[in-house]
Amino acid sequence: MSPLPPGTRIGGDVVEGELGSGGFATVYLVRSPEGRLYALKLLPLDQGEERAERAWRELSLGMRLRHPNLARQLGGGQWPEDNPRFLWLKLELIEGLTLEEWGLVPGRTVAEVVERTLELARALAVMHEAGVVHRDVKEANVLVRESDGQAVLVDFGVSYRKGSPTLTKGMFPPGTLPYRAPEAWAYARAHVGVAGAHYRAGPGDDLYAVGVVLYCLLTGRFPFRFTDDGGVDVEAVLNQAPLSPRLVNPRVPREVEAVCLRLLAKKPEERYPGAVALYEALEAVKAGADASWK
Repeated sequence: MSPLPPGTRIGGDVVEGELGSGGFATVYLVRSPEGRLYALKLLPLDQGEERAERAWRELSLGMRLRHPNLARQLGGGQWPEDNPRFLWLKLELIEGLTLEEWGLVPGRTVAEVVERTLELARALAVMHEAGVVHRDVKEANVLVRESDGQAVLVDFGVSYRKGSPTLTKGMFPPGTLPYRAPEAWAYARAHVGVAGAHYRAGPGDDLYAVGVVLYCLLTGRFPFRFTDDGGVDVEAVLNQAPLSPRLVNPRVPREVEAVCLRLLAKKPEERYPGAVALYEALEAVKAGADASWK
């Protein structure tokens, strides 16, 4: 779709400009009648029933989850009112860098990386306690809020809440391949050709993805190399240990490396039992930090 012109009114708010766009949605900067700024995600309704259902699910989940490290969803509806062609979601405006952009700023320290990972663990603890799995944890879906420097997990578009109907028709739920857990790949191999086979992601999948994020922040690379054609080396994900973060970056403390490698364990039961346990482990590691962390 062509960008909406400034001044367009949606749900009582006025469009001031475009913030970004992806494959299925465009995000605009809007101003409320009270003068406050928000983000507004606009999704075409003609993308199919599954896409529209995911958008409504995103709104429903976002309205339930309230935490400083989770993006707040404030409302939604259809637009234009007389002939709806789009679904809109009104979101808290989070000004800041993505976690990837933040990590590329020169001079980042281990102490800062651990703090951002702690905040991500807090966000997931709240989601998992509510029975919600994010299913697409990655640096692009974490913003580092400019006002206080804290990590904020965003985009619940492919999240799943226990008991909700399955929308995905293929083997995997939506997600980003390099962050997919080994058990998902193992399930796919074991169910090749099985009609209706569908992998159900759980909290362990989110924790594995946090491990990938942490590894990338510590080393500047993914834990497993890509294949020659740019795909995921599934054999390596299933059967090989990632290269020690300390070998890639000698500044990584052993205690932080241990947390990262445990998150990347092949079996979910070998990782932390939950996001709360991850948070507690990071707090314990942080308590033992020395001057080298900075």
